[in-house]
Amino acid sequence: MCTARRSQIAVMDEGGRTAVNRNVPNGRGAVLGVIGDLPVGTPVTFEAAFGWGWLIELLQDYGFEPHMAHPLQCKAIASAQLKNDKVDAAPLAHLLRSDLLPEAWTAPPTAREQRAVLRHWAQLVRLRSLLCNRIHSVSGPLRLRPRVQLLKRTGPELAG
Repeated sequence: MCTARRSQIAVMDEGGRTAVNRNVPNGRGAVLGVIGDLPVGTPVTFEAAFGWGWLIELLQDYGFEPHMAHPLQCKAIASAQLKNDKVDAAPLAHLLRSDLLPEAWTAPPTAREQRAVLRHWAQLVRLRSLLCNRIHSVSGPLRLRPRVQLLKRTGPELAG
């Protein structure tokens, strides 16, 4: 389980027993401190949540096999009466171990980078529009014609 600031990590042994179920701050050192001793190629699952990109890159860089769980399709978790990261982490590991994990599509790194650029560009365009509208709302009643040159309205150039 992964949130913006912390991750709940559950490690399940081959017999299906939860060996570790710990909440750690997000970051390379903390996550690897819990799972770093696992063998290369160990399957690891996490729920699709905000900011999952860093985690999948970390897992791939260290030779783990990442699987991103689709949160809406994890019925074993969704139907639980108690819902929190500590309770959710072990069932995710069990679903992966049982080959029943509903996986979400993971965009390739280039697509994730392009999406990030486009999101940032869209935010800048919204900000530009907001500022231009404010300039006009202040200058209009005063009958001023501001000497503001608007930027050329084009999008970011993306490869591919």
